[in-house]
Amino acid sequence: MTSSLYPYLFATLGDAVERLPDDLAKALETTLGSTMRAHADEGITLLSCLQRIRHVDAADGQPWPDKGRKQCFGFAMARIDRANAGLTLLLELLHAIERLRVDGDADQQVGDDVREGLLLACRGLAEYVDVQLRVA
Repeated sequence: MTSSLYPYLFATLGDAVERLPDDLAKALETTLGSTMRAHADEGITLLSCLQRIRHVDAADGQPWPDKGRKQCFGFAMARIDRANAGLTLLLELLHAIERLRVDGDADQQVGDDVREGLLLACRGLAEYVDVQLRVA
């Protein structure tokens, strides 16, 4: 099964759709599809958001530009873009916390556990970017 055969089901379950029997996947896709069509004029829905997110959304919420490459490249680049945006935000937050530590009031300080957690999150995101770059 692929996301193109069952786009609504894939948006809901992700890669777990691969473990469903084909007849069950078809029935669920039909149900989800009819629900989406019935509510299409109501604006944004949870399922439509999930579809857009799973359809290679980059950090800016837009699909990664195709440029004639394989879809797996777009997935990897969008993941790198999102992870990099998250890493940048965490580092900016860490920088602001450090400035407060040096120059701020005592009541605005955060604990060592928060700084350590931010550093670990940054390391984890940087390692994830490295893995995704190797995939791309």
